[in-house]
Amino acid sequence: MHAQTVHVGIVIPQSGQFKLLGDHVRQAFAVWNADNPGVFADVVEGDDGCTEQSGKDSAAAMVEAGVDIVVGFLCTETLAAALPLLTKEGIPVMTLTVRADIIAEEATRLGWKFFRLAPRAGSEADIAADAIFRFWADQPFALIEDGAISGRELVEAIRIKLENRGLKPTFVDNYRPGQTTQPSLMRRLKSAGVTRVFVGGERADLAVIAYEADYQSVSLKFMGGDSLDAPETEYPIPDGTIAVLAAAATPGPEDEAARAAFASRDMIAEGLRIPAYAAAEIIGAAANRMAYGETGLYELLSQKTFTTALGPVTFEPNGERREPGFVLALLDDGTFRRLSIEDAAALAGENQ
Repeated sequence: MHAQTVHVGIVIPQSGQFKLLGDHVRQAFAVWNADNPGVFADVVEGDDGCTEQSGKDSAAAMVEAGVDIVVGFLCTETLAAALPLLTKEGIPVMTLTVRADIIAEEATRLGWKFFRLAPRAGSEADIAADAIFRFWADQPFALIEDGAISGRELVEAIRIKLENRGLKPTFVDNYRPGQTTQPSLMRRLKSAGVTRVFVGGERADLAVIAYEADYQSVSLKFMGGDSLDAPETEYPIPDGTIAVLAAAATPGPEDEAARAAFASRDMIAEGLRIPAYAAAEIIGAAANRMAYGETGLYELLSQKTFTTALGPVTFEPNGERREPGFVLALLDDGTFRRLSIEDAAALAGENQ
């Protein structure tokens, strides 16, 4: 029996600063579709203009096109505006990028047909706190943030999780981002006597802080969040830096086939290509199960575990992905790679 064909909508930026990410989604669906013909009846595109109105407009276009599911809505504003309209028509939505916890909370409260393939924002703090507890518990450590909402919320969540486990940071502070030097911050860190620093901020800021530490002969080791997955700036960040990264940012055994599929078409598995490919895998697997008389698409997505390029994916009743979606990575020769068992043992040994 063949898979039941599914009409797929992808709502992606067609212009502007996020167009490249939209291109990644389109390409990923095209690659998967080419290798698995006959599963998608069609793939209809809409425009994600990252505004409330564009969310409503694209939702209306998807309803008119008669799609069975929509993937995309890369911005919170468009996703929040589209969900009520698409839910009313029985069309589920899968976001690849929106991490805000409130979306799932609203989905639960209002009954939206929502699935989040992107990692949930709160799980970044969970993994960071666990890594600090495992590797830095016996070291004087600091939690610092850049004053932005994302950095402040991440650091505060980590602090609370650690203190709930009986571990308090030696020093908590914020810094002014975007500077070319950080002498006063470094003096405060030196005075606090810390040897480990979690930086809730951008890669460029961590690089400047690390450069300042080297300049002032302060021996520090660093950890940061998913914002470290960014291009290198004027100063490199030091090898040995730990990062909590979205799983798609570093190669793993689960995405080998997807990376090979992109490579065969002279594409690098970067940006949203792996998450979008995983979305296509999930929808394709659901289509196969629907062909065998199982329940509808929304119910299948809510009940099954899917094998994907992001690893196993299981959706909770509120649409959240059960798996954290983040991994620990270590900077090695300027490139992040996933933390191995040997790496973990070495990091734990540094505390002895």
